[in-house]
Amino acid sequence: MVWKPIYILLIILSTLIDYYCSVQMGKIDLKPKRRPYIAVSIFSNLLILVAFKYFNFFNTAAYDLADLLNMEYAVPMFNVILPMGISFYTFQTMSYSIDVYRGDIKPETHFGKFALYVTFFPQLVAGPIERAKDLLSQFHFKYEYNHDRAVSGLRLILWGLFKKIVIADQLSGMVSYVFDNPENANGFSVIFALILFTQQIYCDFSGYSDIAQGSARVLGISLMDNFKFPLYAKSIDDLWRRWHISLVKWFTDYLYIPLGGSRKGVKRKYLNLFIIFAISGLWHGSNWTFILWGLFNGIFVIYSRLSAPFREKIIINFKINKLPKIRYSLQMISSISLFASTWIFFLADSLKESLLLIEKVVFDWDNVLNKIIYNIDGARQSTLYLGKEFESFLLIIIFIILFEMIQWKMSKTSLDNFFIKKVRWQTWSIYLFILFSIMFMSNIEEAPFIYFQF
Repeated sequence: MVWKPIYILLIILSTLIDYYCSVQMGKIDLKPKRRPYIAVSIFSNLLILVAFKYFNFFNTAAYDLADLLNMEYAVPMFNVILPMGISFYTFQTMSYSIDVYRGDIKPETHFGKFALYVTFFPQLVAGPIERAKDLLSQFHFKYEYNHDRAVSGLRLILWGLFKKIVIADQLSGMVSYVFDNPENANGFSVIFALILFTQQIYCDFSGYSDIAQGSARVLGISLMDNFKFPLYAKSIDDLWRRWHISLVKWFTDYLYIPLGGSRKGVKRKYLNLFIIFAISGLWHGSNWTFILWGLFNGIFVIYSRLSAPFREKIIINFKINKLPKIRYSLQMISSISLFASTWIFFLADSLKESLLLIEKVVFDWDNVLNKIIYNIDGARQSTLYLGKEFESFLLIIIFIILFEMIQWKMSKTSLDNFFIKKVRWQTWSIYLFILFSIMFMSNIEEAPFIYFQF
């Protein structure tokens, strides 16, 4: 990686501007008189974000429009590497400035503590996006070593590494096998890869969040839970309440509610929701495919809310409500299916490629059954195994099953309780199994954290 001072200067500049503006706002009682400072803070953060992340996207759109209108357009592209974590720390500092402007918190006058809030290393590059009232306030206390807290943090780091290295990294090659060569895919391989990517990105991102949370806990600092078992949700609406919680909460508090939230009627509520998901897609990446990914998630969430009474009637009419396990399984499968289908835009490099993949899903099923049967007989680099040999594929599936069994137990209690309730030899057996699994699988395949690119 090439080190460039400009990337360090960006976060320093953002920190200095937000610190100065917040301190000045703290000296003013009337909110209207604070507006010039909040405007400078928000504008400077958005300018940095747009310049480094979105300039080329909007520049390309302007070029295409000018070309359509037969006009000249000669603004050059901005060729620069996207600074790691820029979307996270700009949103975190903006939330601080907005909270000071609103009067929800008092400005931090100690520059070192504020700078620590912006650059706190465990969650700097991929969240969670912490509020000042929750994180910054903790830097005012003196911490002493606490054995139980340190063990809890190290346990969470170990579990996060297991998610990342043993599950997410091993699935990355299988997903890439399809999406790096979409022209060679078929309907089965695309659907299978979308399901696996749902597991991959969950383990990748929640694994990072666990590592960040565990690292902070060892130091005595508490970070918020960014995931609450989203793949066990009963609807896609419920899933989004459990997925990337810090970002969803940020959009809710600083965009959805200021737009009117649900206070201005049903139609306005769903329009606001639609806008939030569109912007969420753009937050993830400067490509039309990300915007479509956000829009389709918005459509599915709105559908989930509107259809809830109708779906409940069906459940009652077919007496599925008397079979709670079957009911829950159907709800979970349907929510994951809708959620997984949207990754086709998230993973595609262009709209053209996403349309090709959709075409594969709809039409390309010729001889798929024969290929699967042939693959089971021992073919390598196959459609069924997504580029893996049978033994490697089987090993990954076994690890996923074991992971989900442990994960399901944890969803009923907590990570700490899951270990504390066991006798010592059982606890250490699990620790050693996880540790050796990480060491073994790290030699097979590795991949960078997905959300580092955002």
